[in-house]
Amino acid sequence: MGNVRKRQVLAVVTLLFLFAWLSASFAQSAPATKTQVVMLGTGTPLPDPDRSGPSTAIVVNGTGYIVDAGTGVVRRAAAARGKGVKALEPTNLRIAFLTHLHADHTLGLPDLILTPWIMGRKEPLELYGPAGTREVMKLRTMRTSRRNRVKARV
Repeated sequence: MGNVRKRQVLAVVTLLFLFAWLSASFAQSAPATKTQVVMLGTGTPLPDPDRSGPSTAIVVNGTGYIVDAGTGVVRRAAAARGKGVKALEPTNLRIAFLTHLHADHTLGLPDLILTPWIMGRKEPLELYGPAGTREVMKLRTMRTSRRNRVKARV
């Protein structure tokens, strides 16, 4: 996988954050924003019972995009849904991006792939990331149902 693909993934993540920042800038003048940034986990590789693994949700026009899949990603998304962020209903978690492949950013992949599917998600998870994403996904999930294939675009 070449540098071009890495740049494309980085560009998409950068654009999502840019849209979120811009909408937050106009939030005071607009009655409601169409973009939200939700910090799902801000933990480090060190185990901390008070923090979940690194993960951010960016909600644009009612669609949630997950950036990184640290431990507890689906539970934190469900907690955000409970606080009114409807796009983070676990069955709505359909698109995810990995910024890099360190374990603390990928250990939540099995949860992100399987839990929403068990709860009724119909579409497979679309997973985008740097070179090696497919291999990490296979390692983290070992085996998944054939009905729950992941689209890993590397």
